[in-house]
Amino acid sequence: MNDFEKFACTEIGNALARIDAAAVPDIYALSFFVDDVDGDPRYPWFQLGYNTRAQVAACTASASDADEAKWNFAFWLQNELAFIGEPGTEGRELLERALKAEGLWYTDEEEAGDFERCMLVADRITAYFVGACVRIAQALHASGTIGERFGHPVPIIVHELEYYEQIAIRTAAANPPGLAQEFVDWVIKG
Repeated sequence: MNDFEKFACTEIGNALARIDAAAVPDIYALSFFVDDVDGDPRYPWFQLGYNTRAQVAACTASASDADEAKWNFAFWLQNELAFIGEPGTEGRELLERALKAEGLWYTDEEEAGDFERCMLVADRITAYFVGACVRIAQALHASGTIGERFGHPVPIIVHELEYYEQIAIRTAAANPPGLAQEFVDWVIKG
């Protein structure tokens, strides 16, 4: 793990520790919602959140079915436990350093001069960042951070606003075998 990934694991562990103990038994999944600042792939970040069974019950009537209420992020609590990689933060500095060390960077001037090449680099930045999110989730499970906080494994969904097969594949990889299978099946059938 690089310094950014280690930092993210620490920040997430701290955020999970701050969850109200009364909510912990009702939490069935965590979310790593991945996005870019102002749509610029050089500045990816992710938001940590969770959802509860009570929220699923409250939203099922508004959704097409209980599975959509359970797995579609639009129906989740939209809590914001932590933002990892936001501009002006230590996490952003560590991430930018990691990207540049991998040769995954371009300037505005470079983009203006060779847009196509920079968009290829942008795709690689996104792939690298999502891969880092998967590694972070794996590390949180392997270290016992998730199991200790919740008393059992809880799947971490690595996603965007839209769901597609690659989201299912990433989420399956981020978790111990089979832990996210219900989510994966929902995405694939979707």
